Amino acid sequence: MPPILQWLRYSWLPGLLLVLLCAHYLSWLDLHALLSAESSTGLLAIALFLGIFFKSSRVVFAAALLLLIYLGAAAADWLHGDLLSLCLALGAVNMALVSFSRDRSVVSVFGVLLLFVLLLQGAGVYLLQSCCGAPVLGFSLQIPLPGHRAEVSLAALMFGFGALLATIKLLTRPDFTGWGLLLCTLLLAAGSYFGLRLDIIAAAAALLLVALVLRNAYELAFRDELTGIPSRRAYSRHLLTLGRHFSIAVVDIDHFKKLNDRHGHQVGDQALRMVAGKIARFGGGRAFRYGGEEFVVVIPGRDRDSARNSLERMREEISAYPMRLRSSSRVRGNSDRARRRRGQGGGKTIKTTVSVGVASSDSGLKSPDEVMRAADRALYKAKRSGRNRVCAHN
Repeated sequence: MPPILQWLRYSWLPGLLLVLLCAHYLSWLDLHALLSAESSTGLLAIALFLGIFFKSSRVVFAAALLLLIYLGAAAADWLHGDLLSLCLALGAVNMALVSFSRDRSVVSVFGVLLLFVLLLQGAGVYLLQSCCGAPVLGFSLQIPLPGHRAEVSLAALMFGFGALLATIKLLTRPDFTGWGLLLCTLLLAAGSYFGLRLDIIAAAAALLLVALVLRNAYELAFRDELTGIPSRRAYSRHLLTLGRHFSIAVVDIDHFKKLNDRHGHQVGDQALRMVAGKIARFGGGRAFRYGGEEFVVVIPGRDRDSARNSLERMREEISAYPMRLRSSSRVRGNSDRARRRRGQGGGKTIKTTVSVGVASSDSGLKSPDEVMRAADRALYKAKRSGRNRVCAHN
C-alpha cells in the first residue's frame, strides 16, 4: 500500500474528530448542548471496559488516565489553573510513552505496572501541591529570539515533548491506536491553551478511544494478520455488496508446500506477504486471503479483457520479483555493522510463481458462488497446463 494511503487509512477517524472540535472552537457547532458531566464520565468508563474486554492495554491506560484527571479536577478544589495544566501535560507525556508499547492483556504484570505508575503519579501531584508546588509551577525556560526572549513554561515543554514522541512513533510504526493517542495529547494541550473545557476533552477523547477499540476489533475479525489484506470473512461480506457484473479470480502460489519444506516457514510467510502485496497492488480489484496459499480477487464491472490484463500483469510482477533469502553468515542483531550490511546480499535469491483462474458473471453464471466455482475450475486448468499462467473460464 502506498505510504499516503497507509497514513489516510490510520488517520481519517482521528481527523474527523479533530474537524468536529475545530467547528466547536469556531462556534460553528455547540458540543456543550450534547454533553454533560455524566455523559463524559460514562463514555470514559465505556472506553475503559471495552479496552479491558478487547485486551487493549493502551486504550485502558489512556481511559484510566483521563478518568483520573477528569474526576480529580471535579472533586479537588486545589486542582485548577497552572497545576491542572501541569497534570494535562503529564497526561500527554504518559500517552505518548505508552503509544510505543504493544497491546496486551491488562491482567498481567505489564498491566499492573501501568496501573501502579498511574496511581503513583496521582499521589505525586497531590504531594506537589501540598509541599513545593510554587517553585515547580513557576519554572520556565528562557529562549532567546531576535528582539526579545520567549518564556516557555514547564507544561508547554511537556506538551511539546509528548507530541514529539507520539509523532515519532507514528513515523516509525503507524497504527490506529497511535493516531488516537497523538490526538489525545493534542486535546489535552487544547484544554490548557485554547480554553477547551475539560468535559469536552474527556468526551471527545472517550469517543475516539471507543471508536479505536471497535476499529481494532474489526481489523482482527476481517483482516488477515500475516499478509495485511482482508480475510475470507471479509470476502464473504464483500460478496453481499456486488452488483450484476463482476469477475472473480482465484490465485494460488505454485509449489508452495515444496517452498515451505525446502526453505522453512519463515520464507513461506515472506512469500505469502509478497504475493499478497502484489495482488493488492496489481490485481485490478479487491484482494482477499482465502486460505493457506490461496487468494481471491473480486473485480467489479463487465470488462473481462481489462480484468485479465490486470491479472496477467500481476502474475508477471510476482514471477519477476526476486526474494532474497537470509544468509547463514549474516550479522545478527541491530548493531551498526548489521544495519550497514542489510540489503547488500549474501543470501541467495529465489522466485515464486502463481497460477490464476478467473470467471465472470456475464458468462452464464449468476451467483458469486457459481462464479467462484468456475474460477476454481479455471485455476485447475492453469495448473494442468504447466502453472504460472492465467486461465479464464469459457
